[in-house]
Amino acid sequence: MTLLKPYLILIRSLLFILFDSIALWVAKDPKRNQPKVVLLIRQDAIGDFILWLDTAKEYRKHFPPENHKIVLIGNALWCDLAKELPFWDEVLTVNVKAFKTLSRYRWNIIRKVKSFGAEIAIQPTYSREFYHGDSLIRASNASKKVSSAGNMSNRDRLKVTILREGGPAAPQIGDEPQSISKASEVEGYVNVVARILTTKPEVIVRRDGSGQIDVTRGRLADPSGSIGFLSWVPFEHQEGSLVKITGASVRKFRDTPEISINDGTVIEPYHDTAFPDMSELAVSTKSTIADLRNGMRDVGITLQVESWNQRTFTSEDGSQKVVRSGDVIDPSGRCRLTAWCEFDPAPGDFIRIEGGRVQFWQGSPDLVIDQREQVIDLSDPPWEKIDPEGHWIDLDLTSLVNGGSRRGIRTSGTVVAVRPDSGIVERCPECRRVLRDGACTEHGPQRGQEDLRLRFVIDNGVSNASLLMSREPAEAFLGLGMDGVRDQIASEGREGFVASLRARALSGAMVIHGRTIVDDQGAMVLADTAELEATSPSEAAQKVMEKWGVVL
Repeated sequence: MTLLKPYLILIRSLLFILFDSIALWVAKDPKRNQPKVVLLIRQDAIGDFILWLDTAKEYRKHFPPENHKIVLIGNALWCDLAKELPFWDEVLTVNVKAFKTLSRYRWNIIRKVKSFGAEIAIQPTYSREFYHGDSLIRASNASKKVSSAGNMSNRDRLKVTILREGGPAAPQIGDEPQSISKASEVEGYVNVVARILTTKPEVIVRRDGSGQIDVTRGRLADPSGSIGFLSWVPFEHQEGSLVKITGASVRKFRDTPEISINDGTVIEPYHDTAFPDMSELAVSTKSTIADLRNGMRDVGITLQVESWNQRTFTSEDGSQKVVRSGDVIDPSGRCRLTAWCEFDPAPGDFIRIEGGRVQFWQGSPDLVIDQREQVIDLSDPPWEKIDPEGHWIDLDLTSLVNGGSRRGIRTSGTVVAVRPDSGIVERCPECRRVLRDGACTEHGPQRGQEDLRLRFVIDNGVSNASLLMSREPAEAFLGLGMDGVRDQIASEGREGFVASLRARALSGAMVIHGRTIVDDQGAMVLADTAELEATSPSEAAQKVMEKWGVVL
């Protein structure tokens, strides 16, 4: 039977192609539509669909409804949920089990897909399936067909050969497990061998309020590191178990990679007497503030409390709630800590957080706890008490640009540009956005509130970043209050003010204390204080010669 299997696969695949070709041949050629039709084809499980939704909304932005009609061709398992979402104009439901037969049902679906007269067909599924998504793409007859190269986990080599219609071999991904550190660097399907550190059942409420989905979250580890996982199917393996996971996918939750387990993933016990035990692997779960990234879960971290306060607010349901928060530090930096529970430490206290999570607050990581049990008060200081006033972490610009968002940093760079919009600006009184032609992009025409800001670009010869000074650091840097800046602009014009700023700062070495925001748009340094280094040309030349070992 093993010898016959490749031939049986080939014959079955050819039968499906012949069947589909006849269905398409007898169907009438559709008229091209106005607006243009864009097909999004996904036939995978509900877990992959939900993870894809953040990307799905971008298609609506890229193909606006004025000129395009988006049709989602989806798996019947989740199409009821998809129909409630605003990202597409129509949803075609496909029963994947019935579609994988030579039947009238498949015949009708193939003809229906062709009838859309699509100009663009997109199959964003990473691991494509011959009988489903690939067949629907072919049926679309779109002039532009877009699919992932993907891997072979849902396709046999012979099926790929048939679809390829000549050309180079399709890329393949091996079956060998990857280390967790390697898996964390990619987005796509992976195989790993890891020990289960934690598991926790959770519930995800559907956005349309139609129900909930039972899931399991947890953390996996191997000698190279650890990573969180989310299982959309029942997860029956115990903490401490060593397992091999095949056909899982890595997706980013905000800025944090996470392994997704669905009904196509295989998990089986694995035996390796040399694999580290739980106590050895627990080291990989210990974080510092410098390690924090948006979206992290199950964070274990030791902290020193710098400040603490609480405030009361009215929630959407009208009830009064209390949120407690403050600044915390460790030898690697500082960040915000928010507690949605009764927790009131004193400044200077040392604490240990277990099972924390990270979200962004004003562009920087905010560590969050939800239960008092997540905090351990430490009587023995883990380090000599840090003075918050002088606690600045020295980092070069390249490290900042290539790292995550940070607070409490000190860096330097050469000013290579002064932005022409530096000076007095008007902000929306509702959201503090800068007004453009007297209007806010969110709240429309507004009577603006004046503010002062300075904007630069700094560079260290390898990397560059935007530098923003708000009113207080800008006044200190200029040695001039906002009234003085207003008078200067009234006298010389904005261009004259910017010209004087360029004459003073351009090509100068700037030292900045503050925080950074790093995202897909690049890096921005927000200054608490900034000053130009008072270095003469001869001193600067001497430093360069010393750095490179030049002797005259």
